[in-house]
Amino acid sequence: MKKTILVALILVAAFSIWAQGLETFDNFEYTGTNYIDGSFVGEDDIEWFHVHVTGTTAGNNSNPIDGNGMILRRSGEGSRIYSEPIAGGIGNFSVQMRKAYTSAGDRQLALYVNDNLIAESITFGGASGADDTVHNFVVNGVNIPGDVVIELRNIQGGTQNRQVTIDNITWTEYGSGMNFVSNPTFNPPAGFYDEPIEVEISTSTDGASIYYTLDGTIPSQESTLYVGTISIDTPTTIKAIGYADGFEPSAVVTADYSFVIPVENLAALRMSIADNSTVYKVTGDAILSYKRTSRNQKYVQDSVGAILIDDAPGAITTNYEIGDAINGLTGRLSQYFETLQFIPVSDPGPAVSSGNPIYETVVTVAVLNSDIGNFNYQSRLVTILDASIQNASGSFEGGQNYDLADATGLMTFRTAFAESDYIGSAIPTVPFTVRGLVGHFQDTVQITPRGLADFNPVSNDDDALTPAPIKLIGNYPNPFNPETTIQFQMETAAPANISIYNQKGQLVKSHNIVQANAGMNSYVWNGQDDSGNSLSSGIYFFRLKSGAYSSSKKMILMK
Repeated sequence: MKKTILVALILVAAFSIWAQGLETFDNFEYTGTNYIDGSFVGEDDIEWFHVHVTGTTAGNNSNPIDGNGMILRRSGEGSRIYSEPIAGGIGNFSVQMRKAYTSAGDRQLALYVNDNLIAESITFGGASGADDTVHNFVVNGVNIPGDVVIELRNIQGGTQNRQVTIDNITWTEYGSGMNFVSNPTFNPPAGFYDEPIEVEISTSTDGASIYYTLDGTIPSQESTLYVGTISIDTPTTIKAIGYADGFEPSAVVTADYSFVIPVENLAALRMSIADNSTVYKVTGDAILSYKRTSRNQKYVQDSVGAILIDDAPGAITTNYEIGDAINGLTGRLSQYFETLQFIPVSDPGPAVSSGNPIYETVVTVAVLNSDIGNFNYQSRLVTILDASIQNASGSFEGGQNYDLADATGLMTFRTAFAESDYIGSAIPTVPFTVRGLVGHFQDTVQITPRGLADFNPVSNDDDALTPAPIKLIGNYPNPFNPETTIQFQMETAAPANISIYNQKGQLVKSHNIVQANAGMNSYVWNGQDDSGNSLSSGIYFFRLKSGAYSSSKKMILMK
């Protein structure tokens, strides 16, 4: 028998939930307006429990479904609805879901039966604000006999406010799910890929035919019949359904395929667009310099750049240690105030090597202060010599700012890592050498040591004080109009020259730098030649020359 969750909320005053017909979706007419945790009783006196659930009404901005529903407020086990044991088992399951009117980001539900993960819905959501799209999460062929506990979890966003409206939960009892075509599966599975792929679709039901669409519409027997692999070379959504004589159709299964933009290193990644949408893949190795349990944050760097990985949902599941080389970091870029963050979308897999030196640069306070706005040192591990904390007294407290000075200037020493072992230790009252990670906040630069070992470091068991070599990194944006920024790395302060050539190899612009800085350098080209004439659209080449070093790259001026 098909059952529907039709509930009456038990509080001091009872709220009601009505049933419609058994063969159609039925509404939660959940009229509570306040944050509620608790339980309620459903059909056949089945008691249901919910954690972090909010009422949804047609009059608020929470995007109800059919004017009704309830909201799962957070994510994971902290936001769920689950039943007491239900006799008769479960055959098939379905629920409707919609992004609530809250912040940007993916939404996703997971179905658990008897505390075992059965299936995860498609991800949906996107930009901040309302989304009128109602998604059906259908799981046919669950087929678990006996007493079952049915549970829905909101699984995207960690502890963030990724609210999901749900309504119209239905299930059928054990046995009914055996007459459905097995859901189609995709090989390779949905995900992000570097190059064009050939996708196979299959079902375990003998004699079943699969129909699919590529335009986002729901497939039927009027859609394209699957007869061979599907070639995918652009972002594509495949929706598939299976049919067979004597069986009910399968659920419509969706697979989203996207393609990554490869970037050579972390400096190139930092020059990419931070739209929280485009997916990039770092083809070079990145070395882990620090990791935190807070939001699963990780700091990684290579010889030319560094970035903070912010992984609240836990996309990276591999346990890395400091000095591990990670290859194939794949994710999006997001700007959090002045901090560029990398939001991973998948796990890169095991470290390609361990115990690697971390590229570390000796800098002065003046160098870091002059870099505000360029952020070339952001998230990098750097060392400042002969530094002192002004008016030092007492012990370090977590989450505090202290004035740090060297002979060149004054900056902020920030105890941002509450887990650090120097919290509670005495503040140095004499000059010392400090190693730490660079951050920015409200147009100020900060340095945060990782632990006591970063004070007066005398050995580099896990790090190597390695000056970054000379390297021409690239330009951004590219293509550009009207100007672009060329970046290059210098091992030590030295003269350098930037030359720009047209496609014929003719020199159009030359810029001599009397003394380029040690570390990151930038040169802005406005698309004009040495005479001040604006150049036409086309391909140009730029070359960095310093001493024996020479390297060239291509850029496009597009008007």
